[in-house]
Amino acid sequence: MPVLNTELVDRVNRHIDERHEAFVALGKRFVDQCGSDRGKTQMHNLQQIACSATRFADIEDFVKNQIGKGNQMWKTVGPKVLDQLSELRTWSDLIDDDPANRMAVRLRLARSWARAVVSEYRYGIAVKEMSP
Repeated sequence: MPVLNTELVDRVNRHIDERHEAFVALGKRFVDQCGSDRGKTQMHNLQQIACSATRFADIEDFVKNQIGKGNQMWKTVGPKVLDQLSELRTWSDLIDDDPANRMAVRLRLARSWARAVVSEYRYGIAVKEMSP
């Protein structure tokens, strides 16, 4: 995978910051849709695939597979996950013509996206568990 130049990294980071609230909102939807036991495992798996994937499509395929298993949480929130991933893919196509750079940008976006979504989910569950 290529090393992205500083300008491209800055553009990616700005995009992540600009979209952060949407990612956080998705994490909150996960909190609302699932309990902590199964949800924690699902969120861990989502973050693991995002951080270890060598192809952006692997992350999309993971989500589609989870939706296809019939889990209500994924049936409810999964389409929004795919929408956000699609937005990341589309944006990455617009900022660089080099296919290798686009792949590196997509993976960087997806990893930051997953950290935001999963962190908000974990935080939301923790707040629920601390509430009387």
